[in-house]
Amino acid sequence: MPDPLRVLIVDDSRIFRAALGEALRHIPHVRVVDSVFSGDKAMQVIGEQPVDLVTLDLEMPGMDGMATLQAIGRFNRERPNQLPVGVIMISSHTQQGAHATVSALQGGAFDFIPKPSGTSHAENMKVLGAQLADKITGYTTHRANRMLRLASRPSAAAGSTTALPARHLAPSVIPNAASGLRGLALVGIGVSTGGPKALGLLLPALVTAVSCPILIVQHMPPGFTASLAESLDRMVTANVAEAREGEQLLPGMVRVAPGGKHLLVERRATGALVTQLSEDPLECGCRPAANVLFRSVAKACGSHAGVLVLTGMGQDGTEGAAAIKRSGGWVLAQDEASSVVWGMPGSIVAAGLADAVGNLEQLPGMVTDQARLPRRNS
Repeated sequence: MPDPLRVLIVDDSRIFRAALGEALRHIPHVRVVDSVFSGDKAMQVIGEQPVDLVTLDLEMPGMDGMATLQAIGRFNRERPNQLPVGVIMISSHTQQGAHATVSALQGGAFDFIPKPSGTSHAENMKVLGAQLADKITGYTTHRANRMLRLASRPSAAAGSTTALPARHLAPSVIPNAASGLRGLALVGIGVSTGGPKALGLLLPALVTAVSCPILIVQHMPPGFTASLAESLDRMVTANVAEAREGEQLLPGMVRVAPGGKHLLVERRATGALVTQLSEDPLECGCRPAANVLFRSVAKACGSHAGVLVLTGMGQDGTEGAAAIKRSGGWVLAQDEASSVVWGMPGSIVAAGLADAVGNLEQLPGMVTDQARLPRRNS
């Protein structure tokens, strides 16, 4: 039997600490080591006893969640040969909470859970328990993979999982779309756990590599995707925003699917590509779902489009990627070593759908490589 995952609860609300403790006690192989009300107390506990994972409230007096996350990051960097302490943020549904959550995810938090806001205590506990179980399952897998990579040091090849050959191009030498990618109509991206940080690293080079519209499905609930889009917009030269119904897609546009709605693209009789939003049922437990976007891209763009599947839990994107391949398009997957969780991209590789696999630095160059390859007409 594996050792239990040692979890520290940090929240300034005694009532919510108790709720978290109750929910965690029902998750197998989890042990709550302590429950504290401040960031200062959290760092004291982490310095005195082994902690694997922290559930961290964002909004606390004194040393708030962001400051505590940064302190945990410093603690981890001081122990490079040991497994780091992971962090799952606990966020409010406010706009301020959404902005802070996105910053925390870009700053190294593993994932986040919105505080349940329903009127029924029993329903809130059910939602909280399900969310915690899901995130902890993903974190346990992530931690096990980190443990294997740590054990394999100092091999130079350790952690390298690029399964298919592809030319590496540094961002500074990625050719612009104007130099030969005029046939590329659209790029789709599907991503989940680890996505905000991955997108922040990928997009600056990707928008330099292509001028066509880019559509992103990031698994996030309503209220958080707008903050993600605003954050990404500050990082890149392209125009990044949350997608709206009926918006014509133009060169230099990046659109993020709104939380709680599927994002699709439709080609009008004029040839214009236009966004659509849908509240159709969840796919792979998600709305928005990458499968839904990818199927619409395959139908609208055929061989003139490609998709990237990045870090995330589950298999969302695999069925849609198969549609992309059938239409003559191309599919890229993030490699295991650079993924926080290699569920979604790993599923693409296992299904034999990946034209190339690479890390976040390599993928923009791989996009230009794939876009230049001759494809069958669609």
